[in-house]
Amino acid sequence: MFKKRYFKAGYDFKTGFFCKLLLLLGFVLLFIFIIFKFFSIIFDDGTTDFGKNLYDISISTIPESILAFSLIFIAVGIILYFFECQFAKLKRISEEIEKDEEPKK
Repeated sequence: MFKKRYFKAGYDFKTGFFCKLLLLLGFVLLFIFIIFKFFSIIFDDGTTDFGKNLYDISISTIPESILAFSLIFIAVGIILYFFECQFAKLKRISEEIEKDEEPKK
């Protein structure tokens, strides 16, 4: 049998931390994507050594994969931010209810 669990109204399942983490990862990956696309503009097929390696990577499917993960991380981070805001509202509402339920002397 499953045991029922009761969570406090102030418990937000660490959504704030995960929101910030996913948004940071998403924007870092987006920055890496922009750098790869910048290298594809600067270097062409005739360059050698390091420039040729960067050009080969920038025309492959790797930057598009990085962009896809970046967009996923940013979207999930925004969703978690919405949940964080809702948990904060729930906490304020529960504090108001607890304050109203105190016995009057």
